[in-house]
Amino acid sequence: MASLLNAYSRFLSKRPVVGGMASSAVLFATGDVVAQQLIEKKGKDHDFVRTGRIVVWGGGIFAPVVTVWFRTLERVPIKSKWPATFARVGLDQFVFAPIILTGFFHAMTLMEGKSLADARAKWREAFVPTLKANWMLFIPFQTLNMFIPLQYRLLAVNGVNIPWNAFLSLQNAKPKQVAKAEEDLKKD
Repeated sequence: MASLLNAYSRFLSKRPVVGGMASSAVLFATGDVVAQQLIEKKGKDHDFVRTGRIVVWGGGIFAPVVTVWFRTLERVPIKSKWPATFARVGLDQFVFAPIILTGFFHAMTLMEGKSLADARAKWREAFVPTLKANWMLFIPFQTLNMFIPLQYRLLAVNGVNIPWNAFLSLQNAKPKQVAKAEEDLKKD
């Protein structure tokens, strides 16, 4: 196991974007499977196209953008550790998170074959509650994550992303599916 982790670590150091894309694709898919199987209880009716869309988002769009973003945050010109951490987390959560969530809802809706107007409607419906949930999870997490070596930050985010991606998948699902999933969670 240690040799596998060492190989992955070397790969991330040499190819951070490609390594992040691969791990993000797998972990975004995992989050969608959790949403569909454990929360929505779809069983044999699993929507593989939906899983594919979130893999395209996570591996093809999210991972390269976040990899570049984390490198950019690392260049914040503040020398003191805590002030630099707070500045990075503030930029990440109050500048970048709204942009990436906007991108998520628009990209997912457009990949579903819907119009830009539909994407805007989805955004109006889901953006604010999703952003609030994002802040509750990621402000504390990103504060800790800024102390993790740069090449592992996306991987750390991806680890937290399994339940988060399940939540995002539900937020992007049809409103009836979201309501049913929330009712089922309350019953459990």
